[in-house]
Amino acid sequence: MTTHADSPVRPGGDWRLLAGASLVLAFSAVGFLVQTFGVFSAAIEHEFGWSRTETYGVLTIATLLSPVLIPVTGWAADRLNLRALVITALIVEVVSLLAVGLLPVGRIGFAVGFLVTYAASFGASAVPLAKAVGAAFSERHGAALGMLFAGACLGAIANPLIAGALIGAIGWQGAFAALGVQTAVLAALPALLFIRPAHTGVSSPTGTTRPAGWGTLFRSRTLYAILGWGFFAALGYGGIQGHLVPLLEERTHTAAEAVMGQSLLGVGLLVGNLAAGLLLDRIPTRPLASLMLAIPVTALLALALLPPGPSDIVITTGIGVATGTETAMLAFVVSHYLPSAVNGRALSVGMVAVALGGGVSTLLGAVTHDTTGDYRLFLLLCAAFLAVAAAWPWGLREQAAEARPLAAPAPAGEAVS
Repeated sequence: MTTHADSPVRPGGDWRLLAGASLVLAFSAVGFLVQTFGVFSAAIEHEFGWSRTETYGVLTIATLLSPVLIPVTGWAADRLNLRALVITALIVEVVSLLAVGLLPVGRIGFAVGFLVTYAASFGASAVPLAKAVGAAFSERHGAALGMLFAGACLGAIANPLIAGALIGAIGWQGAFAALGVQTAVLAALPALLFIRPAHTGVSSPTGTTRPAGWGTLFRSRTLYAILGWGFFAALGYGGIQGHLVPLLEERTHTAAEAVMGQSLLGVGLLVGNLAAGLLLDRIPTRPLASLMLAIPVTALLALALLPPGPSDIVITTGIGVATGTETAMLAFVVSHYLPSAVNGRALSVGMVAVALGGGVSTLLGAVTHDTTGDYRLFLLLCAAFLAVAAAWPWGLREQAAEARPLAAPAPAGEAVS
């Protein structure tokens, strides 16, 4: 099927497409279902008489689907029309959310509705949206991707507050229905109006993009540099986000101060994505990636070795700024160093590596804390993992990437270095 898009490339980039994609990433269910689950959990437990383990079992099943759904999404982004993929996914999301919110659902009905919404939302996730934005911005490419992922950070800040207010006003089911309306207005409508991915100009004689199989992707040494970088970076910072509040409380901060630290981490992620986008257009990728990973290494060592103090909150913000750059840089490197015909699949495989690293990191934080009684060993291990991650970007081939046209796919069967 054709993967080229509906409009020609604009010299300065398609800013309407970027705005629409940012809104979709902020308010698509792929983000807020996870971001707001803790807000809904108490009401759901009360409604169905579930234990905490049973309630979070629904979210656990959803997250276990991710390693399957992400590569499927990458394949779809490379093979299908991106606009149709995103809009179809959002329609399914809206219908599922409204069904959960407006129909009488029992335990099974809620679980099925939640899982259908979550699965569909991958069609409107970072993989197809980053591919569309990357193709639309041959200039200011990094800045555009940074702005895209900053949109996701805005959603992470806003959605829990919105969900909490809705539950208090109209109950948990009413909140699901309202979030369905929010998805329709703030995600589906902008997608319909603005997301018209740019034509890359690379097509076969029949007018369709030349296909490239998974073999082309996995024969690329560049892919393994990206995977190692993403996995070890997530291994270093992924668990910090989940353990930050109890970590700060153990360092004698009040609960309110710990929550403030968590919020400032989110603000740091937002700033980090914007900063990465601007810097990627000005500084070579390899030294920039290593430099940005050196910042959280220093911050983690400070938390592990220095006594508690007001500087802890500032340090957590710095961790957020530095680690926030990783998402934008991953998307930039995939689109810059690999053929466009495999960009969707490459980004999806990279995101699986990040998800695995983050999951292992979260578990490691719990195990080391229970074993030693504090988070010091975990902080030292995270710093070591980030130091290892800083070496992986040097496996990228800067000159080969610059010599190759951004959107030109390699012929099927040709290795990409």
